[in-house]
Amino acid sequence: MASASCLPTPTASTSQQYTLSAASQLPAASTAASTSFVRRNGSQLALDGAEFNVVGPNVYWLGLDENVDPSPSYPSKGRVLEAMAVASAMGATTIRSTSLGVSFGTGLSIENALGQFKPEGDPAWDAIDFALLAARSYGLRLVIPLTDQYDYYHGGIPTFLRWRNLSSTDFSPFYDLNSPTCGDFALYVRTLLNHTSPYTNLTMATDPTVLAFETGNELGGWTGDDYPPPAEWTTAVAQLLHELAPDTLVLSGSYGVRKDELEIAGVDMVSDHFYPPSLYRLSSSASLAASAQKPFLIGEYDWTNRYYVGWRWAWFLLVLPAVLSALLYLTPRRWWPLRTTLRGVVTCGCCCARRRQRRKRARAAVEDEAGRDEAVRLSMASRGPSTPPPSYDHPLDHDALSTDKSLFASTSSADLPILPASTSSPSTTFPPSRRPPTRSSSSLLDRPFPIYRWHVALALFVILVPLLAPLLHLFVPTQISAFLSRSAALAARDPPHAVGDLYWSLFGRDDACCAYVPHGDGYTLHYPSAPGPSGGAAGMGSGDAVAQLARHAWEVRGERPYWLEEGRSIGDVRGWRDLPVVACPQEGLRLANGTVVGGSTSS
Repeated sequence: MASASCLPTPTASTSQQYTLSAASQLPAASTAASTSFVRRNGSQLALDGAEFNVVGPNVYWLGLDENVDPSPSYPSKGRVLEAMAVASAMGATTIRSTSLGVSFGTGLSIENALGQFKPEGDPAWDAIDFALLAARSYGLRLVIPLTDQYDYYHGGIPTFLRWRNLSSTDFSPFYDLNSPTCGDFALYVRTLLNHTSPYTNLTMATDPTVLAFETGNELGGWTGDDYPPPAEWTTAVAQLLHELAPDTLVLSGSYGVRKDELEIAGVDMVSDHFYPPSLYRLSSSASLAASAQKPFLIGEYDWTNRYYVGWRWAWFLLVLPAVLSALLYLTPRRWWPLRTTLRGVVTCGCCCARRRQRRKRARAAVEDEAGRDEAVRLSMASRGPSTPPPSYDHPLDHDALSTDKSLFASTSSADLPILPASTSSPSTTFPPSRRPPTRSSSSLLDRPFPIYRWHVALALFVILVPLLAPLLHLFVPTQISAFLSRSAALAARDPPHAVGDLYWSLFGRDDACCAYVPHGDGYTLHYPSAPGPSGGAAGMGSGDAVAQLARHAWEVRGERPYWLEEGRSIGDVRGWRDLPVVACPQEGLRLANGTVVGGSTSS
């Protein structure tokens, strides 16, 4: 019995909710098709002739877990069963698990050193075998990546490179089909897929529980440009997988839908990951896949809504033109109108018109002054030597009383100023105008015109609004409810079509069922499976986000949940209190020989 500090287990007196305690409680229809392979039907998937939709969580730790002490460790069978039960209750049809296919480079891995594989029956194999058995028992399918772009605890491309004493940041040797590193990866894939499970007597290559083998996880990095796999490599790996597992689908592991991989016949499916969710990328990726009639899968997405909450106010940038227009009308009226030309608007903008005019007037004044100085110099040069004016003596020889000689007539007519001929309408006015003379021009580009405040306000709307709206549509994250609605709509029509989506990522409780296992990436979903009398304990999990994802999964499936009371639909599930209880621990799985493994009644 759990201690008082553990999350409470509901009883009949504390909860009237449906309680899922064992895989045997599931309807026969949920597990009857577990012996059939999921097939590709154009851009859709089919199971026994009926459309099959992929929906559920990523549970990457099923083969090897980094979130427990010691880290890493093999997850207990009880934790694996609880994760499968939670996924089933939430409407999942599929689980994607990286550590079931990527297990090399550590002491707990299948291949702990180059060419050194763990023997049959080793806990490394047992963890993988039991996860496949548990998924099969709960009617779930698996998507299994076979390598990783990143240097994670369970291994990745850098592991194979280090084994050959190569740089772990240059992936070229790994993608070189003639290199030993590529051969090392092929050997690992053959060993993994040809291993026979003691639980099912099936190899991973022949087990219909595996919906698809994925060539890798986020190959090319989250930008898609960090050593993306060449099409030749993807073609060769897809050919190898179809050779080993002819009935299992092959999913491209590249980050995003790539045009060159759409032409590869061996690639049955393509996918994309969404951090954060984006309707634009979702629609473009689905349309690109539909152009080649390839099934499109949302392999991972962020369900937390945190990016949308942080960026949703960015849409208020659309009122920026109105704010700027209001500020324009606070400027002094004497600044308006601005006078400029079309040439000025194109080259420097109307706001520079006054500055250009001032510079132009200053240059003209300097040029006029220089012209006058040059005219005086030329005039003096043309006169030659001049006769000095006669001197007149004054009785008082004092400068202050001396007669101004400019008042006396000059002895030379050349010194007289030449005045313009008198006309009835004088050509000059006094004082002269400060505005520069208007120069007529035959070009429309140089014809001046005024710019008023309302001109600038209108230009702000015409230019900024069409510019800001597309940018916000492309880069502002999408609200998770809108993203899920679009995903469900894509799953219901063709083309474009999406075969489903898998959120990141689901975690359960610890071995004692006393606490949720934490994970620090910010995308950790905990199912509130053990509400107490007040329901407070469930609030320690992920709350109503679980209900939202569960509603979405059952809507995509188009089925009524097996745990829902008669007369109610999935739309009636408003919060986590309407969800079923998933007991912890789950009952163990009974094998064909009568042995029970895992869970509360394991032997």
